[in-house]
Amino acid sequence: MSPKLEFTLLRLWHAALAGGFVVAYVTADEDTYRMHVFAGYWVLGALASRLLLALAGSEAGPLRLRRPSLSFGKPGRNPLFAWMAALLLPALALGAVSGIIADGIPKAEDLHEGLAQAGLWLVIAHAATIAWIFQGRRIREFLSGAALIAAVLAAGPAQAGDPARDAILAAYAKEAGQPFSAARGEALYRSKNTASPDFASCATCHTNDPAARGQHAKTGRVIEPVAVSANPKRFTDAAKVEERFTRDCQTVLGRACSALEKGDYVTFLAAK
Repeated sequence: MSPKLEFTLLRLWHAALAGGFVVAYVTADEDTYRMHVFAGYWVLGALASRLLLALAGSEAGPLRLRRPSLSFGKPGRNPLFAWMAALLLPALALGAVSGIIADGIPKAEDLHEGLAQAGLWLVIAHAATIAWIFQGRRIREFLSGAALIAAVLAAGPAQAGDPARDAILAAYAKEAGQPFSAARGEALYRSKNTASPDFASCATCHTNDPAARGQHAKTGRVIEPVAVSANPKRFTDAAKVEERFTRDCQTVLGRACSALEKGDYVTFLAAK
């Protein structure tokens, strides 16, 4: 196989893998779950094809997967390529496989999300390293500044930590201006609505018993219990809580939920 053909195949493979990874990352929600699963299998297929391409490539060609070494400064291919492949390919494979496991074992979902986040950062590091190798000093200076900015931005959330459930409720209480009611929250949870025939109420997906596992009405995906007693991690991530309220209130009620309704809902499920 000629070096030109190998480089072409390598670029096409990168495009296929990157496309699958991006689609999988941005569709990690119940509403786009089928596309998320498809993209995950696509990534696995791309990773498997990389091994086949390595076997088909020439001994000194770019398709060959080499053993990582510390031979920096010596003539030949930059050893960073081997290190990147050794880190990135297994990481993406673990992320995809953990997704398959999480599909059948919901408790593995946190592991899958963690591996997916790690994979994202490795992909970013890989792209930055390629730019570093091929684009010269200006790109290196740019990446140094970008890395510094990223570190500063990441420091804020890291210091603040994930908001606890009581902090989320306190924020809603400040906006609502009145105490919350578990009874009102239960009524909201069980209320029948006409905004969407597929999602008549919260109980449609979460079942009449919020402490039990639910199932997405369209995709059939298993949903971990929404009650705090059965799932202590519920309502502890402010961004995720607000994201779910924004999406689900519109889906079930056909409108946005008020701060009072959100607080009532969390209060009810925190007591279950």
